[in-house]
Amino acid sequence: MKRYFIPLLSCLLVISFLRGAFSAEKKHQNEEVIATVNGKKITQADLANRLEAFRNTDAEALNTIKQEILDQLITDILLEEFIDKQGLVVAPEEIEREVHQIRSNITGNQKDSGQSLEKVLAAIGSNIGEFKRSIKHSLALEKYFNNKIDDKTLEKYFDGNKSLFNGESVKVCHILIDTRDMKTQEESSHAREQIKSIKREIDSGAAFDEMAKKYSNCPSAQNGGDLGFIQRKGNLAKSFLDTAFSLRTGQVSDPVQTEFGYHLIKVTEKKEGANVKFGDVKEKVRVAVLDEETLKLLSQLHKAAQIVINQ
Repeated sequence: MKRYFIPLLSCLLVISFLRGAFSAEKKHQNEEVIATVNGKKITQADLANRLEAFRNTDAEALNTIKQEILDQLITDILLEEFIDKQGLVVAPEEIEREVHQIRSNITGNQKDSGQSLEKVLAAIGSNIGEFKRSIKHSLALEKYFNNKIDDKTLEKYFDGNKSLFNGESVKVCHILIDTRDMKTQEESSHAREQIKSIKREIDSGAAFDEMAKKYSNCPSAQNGGDLGFIQRKGNLAKSFLDTAFSLRTGQVSDPVQTEFGYHLIKVTEKKEGANVKFGDVKEKVRVAVLDEETLKLLSQLHKAAQIVINQ
């Protein structure tokens, strides 16, 4: 299945959106410009429209989710500009064909039986209009990269990244000191010293799972930090994955920093990958390369853009 550019909301993140009567003051607030991207405006209403799908959830994560949605709104504008500038055309029937395919997949999936596409999208804070725009972006980028990614490029990528496609996995536990809500350098330094202190305790003989239960800020703490088996290509941070796959069974890493904070990682089991051939996973390789090239392009677009955040 193609990857579409709909908001990717982490399963660990929840939001709260309290709805009230729309007074004249509220309307004015919704018209407030919260960001501009190359002169194009993003209003408070644009943000509120995405948030409205989520109710009765934890208010503590609201600011994080707002930032994630704002980032997506900025990306949408940058992609629209890029597609127009490149003269990339996606016909309406191409988009509808993809929508029809997704609807068919949902109908045929027992897990989603009885669910409409609209309900599935609403559950992740999206809607059919946003979804069609994401399909347009995906199809346009696929056309853009089509002539730039040949079989030779794909095979070279496969040869250098076989562990992404052969099913190799490791079972890991981790201890997390969460730094996302820390505002000062002093707090961050304290977190760094704390994770180092925990590592010293483990090196001196303390049980990793007991240290996880005692100190870790991750929900996995109650299970001794156990995250189960992970593969090279997943939703975890690159620094986390690179470290996990470099460890020997039973080895505990030095502190590793990600966007969530500081981690100690322990590998408890390894599963070797299968002997796969390029031809067997060619489509998966193509998707991986497209993802990587798209991320590079988005980084370039963000760096070149004039983005002003009014918050």
